[in-house]
Amino acid sequence: MRGKSSNNHFVTPVDRYEIAFRECPGAEYEWKTGPRSIEVGGPSLTGILRELTRGIRHRKALERIDTRIVVAGSRGKSSTTRRLDDVFNRRGFDTLTKITGNHPTLVHNGEVHPIERLGPRTMLYENIRIIGEFVPELDGYSPDDVAIFEDQGITGYTTRLVNWKLVDPDIVLLTNVRQDHNDTLGKTRTDIARSLARSVPSGAHIVNGEQHPSLHEYLTEEVERRGGTIEQVEIPDRHEGMLGAETTHAIDAILTSLDEPPLPEREFEAPLDAIQPEWTRLPRGRAFDAAEINDVESTEMVRRSLAGDEQILPFAYLRRDRRGRTASFVNYVDLLYERGKIERVHVGGASTRAFAATVEAPVTRHNADAADVLDALLSEGQPVVLMGNTVHEFMREIDAAIEDRAV
Repeated sequence: MRGKSSNNHFVTPVDRYEIAFRECPGAEYEWKTGPRSIEVGGPSLTGILRELTRGIRHRKALERIDTRIVVAGSRGKSSTTRRLDDVFNRRGFDTLTKITGNHPTLVHNGEVHPIERLGPRTMLYENIRIIGEFVPELDGYSPDDVAIFEDQGITGYTTRLVNWKLVDPDIVLLTNVRQDHNDTLGKTRTDIARSLARSVPSGAHIVNGEQHPSLHEYLTEEVERRGGTIEQVEIPDRHEGMLGAETTHAIDAILTSLDEPPLPEREFEAPLDAIQPEWTRLPRGRAFDAAEINDVESTEMVRRSLAGDEQILPFAYLRRDRRGRTASFVNYVDLLYERGKIERVHVGGASTRAFAATVEAPVTRHNADAADVLDALLSEGQPVVLMGNTVHEFMREIDAAIEDRAV
């Protein structure tokens, strides 16, 4: 069976304490528009039970796939899944790729099928429906086939369910371990690493993009104790500190484990250069929207890349349903203030009073429209970095205001 790597080589961890992450670019070829959508998960109990009773057929269908890959981790799963799909598709593999998130999509050999979810509680079990329909088509092609699934679990249980029952991967690409989904995966990065490690099925090979040496050591113990193998992605000196380097080189590590030729040099340099952050120049200053990356480790990497030792003015948008994330940004703001990287923090959204009472830094709270808030931020005279949460109408408005004023 293709995909079970016999090359259990161990790569020495990169010697640096923290590195943050920004998503890799999307696929490099132009996807076709799918001729039809896929309806999954009828909004009824009988529909869910019907999916669950297909277990035996589902396991047999999984065994017919040459190589099964799951993309897991905290950040960058969707974009990394797209890149993997692109690489294997262009190499002539018969590819079946499932991308989750706000716009779930199935891609079969470059043909895109949007997934229409009919029920609110059937997202995990939609994989049974998808595999049952498309795997027979994979068998009809002569090339080797690869199925790539983004792990859509956000709790320890659902992450294990995807890996152990729904996909049973030969390879798991772990993009990174970040302080996100703290309320469901764990309060610390070690807790999150434990949840991710315990989701790995016996016999799977883990390609680990997380560069923190202590976390990799912990993951190695947990994975090997469960009968798996693990290697840490090695980042060469020329890409050290670049955003997205972990996942780009993780794709190369997967190719190596499958005895495939490595990526050409041009597929490293151009994509990495394209995703490095740049300030948006405005008539009254500079701004960058880092709120979409959500976690503090990624935000810090963006800050370092943009500002270096220069002070910034952070604006943190808070959400009531992301208390764990808010707590991590409290600690992050305190660290920036202690190290002299900021003089003040501006906040908006929910629980701003509690945030202001908790952090050490001076706080300016906002309850105005986006344009007025942006004016107030720029009037401080320091480059502005948005952080925290991005999924809110206010944040869409302030991002649009930045783009409208861009020089």
